[in-house]
Amino acid sequence: MTNLRSLDLNLLTVFEAVYEGGSITRAAERLALSQSATSHAVTRLRETCADDLFVRVAQGIAPTPVAQRIYPEIKRALDGLRRAVAEARGFDPATSTRRFHIAIPHPMGPVWAMALRRRLAIEAPQVVLEFDTRTIPNAHFEQLRDGGFDLAVDWVPADGDRFVNRKLFEDPLVCLARRDHPRAQPRMTAEALRAEEFVRVHPRPGPVSDALAEARARAERAGLQWVLHVSEYLEVPYLVMTTDLMGFVPASVIHAVRDAGVLQIVELPTPVPPIPMFLVWHETRRADEGHRWLRDLVAEAVIANTGA
Repeated sequence: MTNLRSLDLNLLTVFEAVYEGGSITRAAERLALSQSATSHAVTRLRETCADDLFVRVAQGIAPTPVAQRIYPEIKRALDGLRRAVAEARGFDPATSTRRFHIAIPHPMGPVWAMALRRRLAIEAPQVVLEFDTRTIPNAHFEQLRDGGFDLAVDWVPADGDRFVNRKLFEDPLVCLARRDHPRAQPRMTAEALRAEEFVRVHPRPGPVSDALAEARARAERAGLQWVLHVSEYLEVPYLVMTTDLMGFVPASVIHAVRDAGVLQIVELPTPVPPIPMFLVWHETRRADEGHRWLRDLVAEAVIANTGA
């Protein structure tokens, strides 16, 4: 790799201007330099690259094959530096081309991701959002610390004073039955519930929030008949809608189908504590204006798509 310590990086802007302008004169005007200063800069670049870079032709000057080969890389690097410096001075979502990576290990992750993409198309069409919606992204808190993820939306808050956990809403665990279930009613006794058959979601691997663990424990202690086990909460509403099974899901999961009139919520004799939902990030991003915009965007989109 070439040692850039001895290279004046201002020479790269001269190279860009000469390449794009096709003449020393036009490059000098664009850069507000004298023609002699621009020519001297090109000479220094020729020495560094051990190539002529530009040769005289009838219409002015033309790039050599070496110049043609290095121009795209130099252009890309200069544009990246310009964007970085511009965003250090202030973030404009309408023009930004930043890329963010968000972990949403929640059943509604894909739905929230699509809602964010719709918001992005209007507010920040050049910003790129990448999502990881696996149930338990590999060590996503470590990746938040190391920069692999910019944000996480999760039931589980991150430990340690270097993380920020912003509570977005509280997600009750609700009991579902289909609207025309032969026995289900908005209010049922514990004895009536124990006579029904239920679908259950396998416990999430890895860390689990205290509130979610308590909610599951209360459901377990109710003595219900668990006849089917599934992997994800999103499977429960479909099974409930199409069978006489009943099941428990976070209220946010049924937001999209609540108005379809095919499901009913059965009030439990013993209330289940709600499960807090958190927006998590590392404090090193606290003062980043682009990250602050992202946090607000994600919070608004998630809350709007939960009915909270």
